[in-house]
Amino acid sequence: MKSVIYYFTGTGNNLQVAKKIAEALPDCKLVSMGKGKHDSNEVYDYIGFVYPTYALNLPRRVTQFISEMSLEKSKNAYFFAVTGCGNISGVALTVPAKILAKKGVTLNFAEKIIMVENYVAMYKMNERNPEKYQIATDNIPALVQKIVAKTQQPVGKVNEPLNISTAIGQKLIYARKDKGFNVSDACIGCRTCEAVCPVSNIVMKNKKPSFQHNCEQCMACVQWCPKQAINYKNKTQSRGRYTNPSISLKELIDGNK
Repeated sequence: MKSVIYYFTGTGNNLQVAKKIAEALPDCKLVSMGKGKHDSNEVYDYIGFVYPTYALNLPRRVTQFISEMSLEKSKNAYFFAVTGCGNISGVALTVPAKILAKKGVTLNFAEKIIMVENYVAMYKMNERNPEKYQIATDNIPALVQKIVAKTQQPVGKVNEPLNISTAIGQKLIYARKDKGFNVSDACIGCRTCEAVCPVSNIVMKNKKPSFQHNCEQCMACVQWCPKQAINYKNKTQSRGRYTNPSISLKELIDGNK
């Protein structure tokens, strides 16, 4: 039996979850949805998606990735989706379920997991983050057990007002894209931001990061910068930084290659 988990992450939260699930599944590989591809020639017993909730929805890249998958050889697999969120997941689980249904596939299991809120453009990275991280970590084993057992837990219905507010929230976020990012003189040209961006939205020009307008607003560049030289408008300079304690910079970068 073979398994695969496709993940999307900026600060490492969802990679932490994906890793723990992968450790418990047979012959499981991890593939970043940012830069990786689905092997349509392989037959899998488990196929999973682990990703964050953005504005009560899933990242555009995740939607694109699942939409482009050819699943003819793995239609009998156990499909699961897990979304990490600060509180409410909105339609982040219903959207992939609908995409898969159009391919003749059932999303067998869907669940959110509460993680540390890391959208620093909106929230302060506060002193309670270690406590929130530990709670999230403690909740992962129960989630893993359900998936290993192939628990049937289809996604629930989402009411229409939430669908509308989600669409508006996505438009607001992606209308901004990367226009608000700025780089201070503290930048040392280390290229960390370029390496951690899951969608290759940053290239170095004259030893400074240049944004290519394909941003997912994951805030990886802001959160991982060793000099806190990248900020979003004037909002993030004093909000602190957060990256998942169990995921190293090297591990996150290696997953993007």
